[in-house]
Amino acid sequence: MTASSLSQAARAAQTFTLYAAGGRVYASNVRDKLIDLGELTEAQGRYGYVLDGGDQVARDGFPSPEDALADIAGTVTFLYLDGQFTALEDLSDGRSPDLSDVPQIQVSLDALGHGEPAIAADI
Repeated sequence: MTASSLSQAARAAQTFTLYAAGGRVYASNVRDKLIDLGELTEAQGRYGYVLDGGDQVARDGFPSPEDALADIAGTVTFLYLDGQFTALEDLSDGRSPDLSDVPQIQVSLDALGHGEPAIAADI
């Protein structure tokens, strides 16, 4: 990737925050809309997730919720999250879970719609 294309990608990046709370995976965007992306599972001390959407994504075997979130950050694309934010209801109007002390990760995704996973993730 050239410096010019990296600069373009950085300008086009959209930042989202992923959360693991109460057996669910949530995401928020820069407009503070909060949505429920799917299930966070735990079995025998290992974590996994099942994300809702057209092409259901499911993975497991992670040692922590943070590791599961990091995998999601490296797997989802801007197009997927943008579609979920368009389709799903906003939970930030008082029905949202308490997210103050839960595992979370910020991810920047390519908003130009190239279908690439994360540009950067704050892991």
